[in-house]
Amino acid sequence: MKKRLNRISRGSLSAYVYIAPGYFAFLALILGPLAYSVYLSFFNASFNLEARTFLGLGQYLGLADDLVFLKALMNTFKYVLIVVPSAIVLSLAIALIIEKFGPRLQGLFRGAFYLPTVAGGVILSIVWIWIFNPTYGLFNYFLGWFGIQPVLWLADSSTSFMSVCVVMLTYTIGQPIILFLAGLAGIPQDILDAATVDGVNGWQRIFLIKVPCIRPVMLFVLATLTIQIFQSWETVFMLTQGGPNNSSTSLVFLIYQTAFISAKVGKAAAIGVILTVIIMIVTLLQIRMWKEKI
Repeated sequence: MKKRLNRISRGSLSAYVYIAPGYFAFLALILGPLAYSVYLSFFNASFNLEARTFLGLGQYLGLADDLVFLKALMNTFKYVLIVVPSAIVLSLAIALIIEKFGPRLQGLFRGAFYLPTVAGGVILSIVWIWIFNPTYGLFNYFLGWFGIQPVLWLADSSTSFMSVCVVMLTYTIGQPIILFLAGLAGIPQDILDAATVDGVNGWQRIFLIKVPCIRPVMLFVLATLTIQIFQSWETVFMLTQGGPNNSSTSLVFLIYQTAFISAKVGKAAAIGVILTVIIMIVTLLQIRMWKEKI
């Protein structure tokens, strides 16, 4: 018995040794900087941290009256509310179409839709800058067929926000399509055959059988997409620089501007802490609501 306990203890110790590098990396690269950001958010600090001034909660109270911060906060929630549901519906619809194809065609479409995800927001934004170009862009070229005047897609406050949403959508649907295809492939064939025998039509087959069966996958996609869009900034940086008149500014882009352009490191840290708390609350609410349905 004693020898067995010793073997178990040695095995447990070996397990901790193997996972220790991951935990050290988490502490050094994520938890440590996060804790330091919380500490720094209580100071009026620039890059010269020695000249900082303690403000306490004054930094956070000041953000409540900051119109640019409030605009960026509203824009960020709008990005999430528009892009995330659109990406889920579009990717699920595409996955339902692709699953009917054979393995070779499925592999082709998987690669085609996942390629923008691999390319990333920066590369896709460069492509879309040319598409949105007011003089020789593809969109205005098509509008010219119908006699419509060119639109300043990225320079007009009425169109810049939705233009950024479209670009975000193009590189966020790739991964959900792959995940939904995997979830659909995991549905037991017996359930589908029984539904066919019971006379279930195509739409009922989708909404009453397939969608409920992949709810765990949808929860994962919902949570990860929400976090991704809350943290998005490269698209805003590449396309509009937050303009015009902060109509497309997101919170992460505002953090970049505040820290690296205005050199207000303490204020940027406070915005980052607020964003972290928002993401945690929204994600936990999503998990709690969806777990009740699974």
